[in-house]
Amino acid sequence: MAPKDDIYDCANEAKANFDNIYNLPDPRLYYRTLGALDYRIPTEASPIFRSVMKAMDRKSINVLDIGCSYGVNAAMIRYDLEFGDLVARYRRQEMREESVAEAILDDAAYFADRQTASNANFTGIDVAGEAAGYARAIGLIDEAIVEDLETAPLSRKGRAAIAQADLIITTGAVGYVTEKTFSRLIDAVEGPAPWVAAFTLRQFPFDAIAEELTRYGLETEKLEGRFFPQRRFMDADEKAGAVAAVEALGLDPDGLEADGEYFAEFHLAKPGAAPKLADFNFPAGV
Repeated sequence: MAPKDDIYDCANEAKANFDNIYNLPDPRLYYRTLGALDYRIPTEASPIFRSVMKAMDRKSINVLDIGCSYGVNAAMIRYDLEFGDLVARYRRQEMREESVAEAILDDAAYFADRQTASNANFTGIDVAGEAAGYARAIGLIDEAIVEDLETAPLSRKGRAAIAQADLIITTGAVGYVTEKTFSRLIDAVEGPAPWVAAFTLRQFPFDAIAEELTRYGLETEKLEGRFFPQRRFMDADEKAGAVAAVEALGLDPDGLEADGEYFAEFHLAKPGAAPKLADFNFPAGV
């Protein structure tokens, strides 16, 4: 098998480029663009994350979201929303016509008026400063860390922000970040190593990250037999690239990528004494 970095690079080269939507002052174009491709991994992931948080059995949980973007995962978990709910919101003509400042004020009021569904604090980390700053400004995340841990250690300010982290989550960062990011984050936590709940596209192996997490006393389990749709492919070229990427790993794309969508798998790293995935009350799915 090719080295992990080569696998990641080849798989990423085949993906459609959405750089123009990932770091804007507000998420209107992000939601409209990905909504058109039926992007829904945050919707698929949020009940799984809530089940994990329940199993941790703590009064409140400090969650760190790798690749937090515009606070999407926090919005789904905090307010029991679906991605499609926000797509519909940002498709409204009145939202399209607002200035950036008006949209941010509108969003802050929208979320402030909603009843929270989870007793959690959220810190987000992302290289996209505009997106993470928006999430912080409207209250979806409590702290925003704008750093690239693949290229540099976590700053003193960043270390302080995640010192009490209990749970690390991600729905799309693996493939862009490696075990280096995870280890630099966990090294900054002052208490026991946080659990890690990660959704990863099938074309991005989690093995190296799982191996690194053993250094912190965390054992990784994959939720076997469950595949979570991420989004439809942009075009035939992206589909061909994804099919080739999973086949290169010895995986079968039939019924999954071959049918026109990206699919993710769920990995949970936790202390050995914690319940096994078989004991979790996960909602049914694909």
